[in-house]
Amino acid sequence: MGLVVESRLDNMEVKDVAIKLVDVYKIYRMGDGLEFRALNGISLEIGRGEYVAIMGPSGHGKTTLLNMIGLLDRPTRGKVFIDGVDTSKLDDEELSRFRNEKLGFVFQQYNLINRMTVLENIELPLVIRGIPRSERVRMVIDALEKIGGDRSWLYKRPTQLSGGQQQRVAIARAIVGDPDIILADEPTGNLDTASSRVIMETFQRLNEMGKTIVMVTHAHDIANCANRILLIRDGVIKGEIKPDRSKSIFNIV
Repeated sequence: MGLVVESRLDNMEVKDVAIKLVDVYKIYRMGDGLEFRALNGISLEIGRGEYVAIMGPSGHGKTTLLNMIGLLDRPTRGKVFIDGVDTSKLDDEELSRFRNEKLGFVFQQYNLINRMTVLENIELPLVIRGIPRSERVRMVIDALEKIGGDRSWLYKRPTQLSGGQQQRVAIARAIVGDPDIILADEPTGNLDTASSRVIMETFQRLNEMGKTIVMVTHAHDIANCANRILLIRDGVIKGEIKPDRSKSIFNIV
């Protein structure tokens, strides 16, 4: 069983735990009968409103762990609780609806649909919920303004925007439905320093609004923007370190 890493928020109560993993394993069975343990008994808690970075070598379970938290995959063994809900008890339809309402996702490759406008990309989670068009447009504009976007982007295609602008559109899509938790997988991996700084400023503002953020990154200057850094190796949380804000991207000249 992996090391239990609990939140250090002062006086945290059970109701303040946003994410809880209990002895989570993810085992892939290969064609030759061998097993690969991507996660090897992870237990951890992340408090509501925390901003957590996950770091570790490539292939050691960072993205798999984020996928477990994001309910994009089910563990081979163990349980994932989101806002106190035991997600192992949800069927596929319930899980999809729960994920849509509770979680927002930001990916390294943006995952925007180029044949659709920015407006259409951002409103996708709302379309799935069945929210009327007029309400969707209002919510999209609100989300775009929150991340420092421009209304002039609304009817452009993603390919007409810079990489940094596309990532901000992806963040707007992640927050448009007002999820409690935002998950980001290498959100600055394809961006230059200036664009990365803008993205990290956006995450900081969202965290200040009360959003729980869990971010996978390989970059120390990005991880140092968080309030807590978890270290993963061989599918196990090996410990955590305190971020050094003086070495964050905000302080790179």
